[in-house]
Amino acid sequence: MQKREKGITLVALVITIIILLILAGISISALTNQGLFTQAQNAKNLTEEKTAEENETLANYLEQIEAITGGKQTLASKVQPGDYVTYTPDDANTTDILSELTTYSGSTANTSSTLTQEEGLKWRVLDVVDGKVRLISATPTTKVTLSGYNGYNNAVYLLDKTCKTLYSKNGYSENVQNLKIEDIQNKMSTDYSTIDSDYGQPFTPTNKKYPSIFAQEEGQTVNGGATGTLGLSQQTTPINQTDVNTATSWTVKYTYWKKTMAESDFTNPIYYNLFINNGSPYSTYWMSSRCVIANSNGASFRVRDVGSGNVRANSLYSSLGDPSGGACALRPVVTLNSNVLVKSGEGTPESAYEI
Repeated sequence: MQKREKGITLVALVITIIILLILAGISISALTNQGLFTQAQNAKNLTEEKTAEENETLANYLEQIEAITGGKQTLASKVQPGDYVTYTPDDANTTDILSELTTYSGSTANTSSTLTQEEGLKWRVLDVVDGKVRLISATPTTKVTLSGYNGYNNAVYLLDKTCKTLYSKNGYSENVQNLKIEDIQNKMSTDYSTIDSDYGQPFTPTNKKYPSIFAQEEGQTVNGGATGTLGLSQQTTPINQTDVNTATSWTVKYTYWKKTMAESDFTNPIYYNLFINNGSPYSTYWMSSRCVIANSNGASFRVRDVGSGNVRANSLYSSLGDPSGGACALRPVVTLNSNVLVKSGEGTPESAYEI
């Protein structure tokens, strides 16, 4: 008896092909009837139209910006540290700051004849921070006298406010303050904390008179209270100390360093030129920063200064209760608005950038 062979007959294969063709025809018809191909083409066309519209809008905005600015560049995009910029502050009214200097500086030497706005003062680029150019006066300016515990208490507040009063310009300056020790330290290649072996060390002097703000300073502890948090270049409100403070117990953190500076102490030689020596050492000027020298016997409360090529500090009060004082120039630092534009100039002393 013969076995029956199993397989696909020609008729079955033909029927299968016919069915597949019918299904394909139905699918194509469904896609066509629902307009999917048309919708895809329409979406592509719409995307291209919107892209063209956005490009046209952007081009219009750029034309408007150029029309407003005259094609000028922002100052921040042009300058390098040390460049010269023409900056003319508004006329200053010194009535309020002279009153505060009389009340809070510890000295009566600050008067309308000693505190003046320097005319024709030149300005140089210090740096660019967050897209904003900072200018520093090319030379030290008018002098301010500080003395005793209130001179120490209020140095940061008074020096910063004096600079802001004398050298602000409406529409151009975002902030004006006096130079601070951090401005110099941040530009140094030398590690300032290693210059003095006592820097950052704690002492417990036997003589314990102190200015009021000292108890608020970071790292300082008075009468068993909490350690202070105020930075050495920080102060927002003045202090009117009227009597001597004497601690029963305290720990004094040494925050002073001194150095005769050289170009090699800075990351860029231009900062030596800006801060220390521009052909000859700058006349002595204050920085808006306090510091303390300490040993087992006493503490000296000082305000930072630069003079004779040195970064140093001027003693105003001691823990023995001895007051002293000093008259030094200002070194204003102006933070310009980020939208300040350059009209002309090359940034040189002969052709400063006009803004």
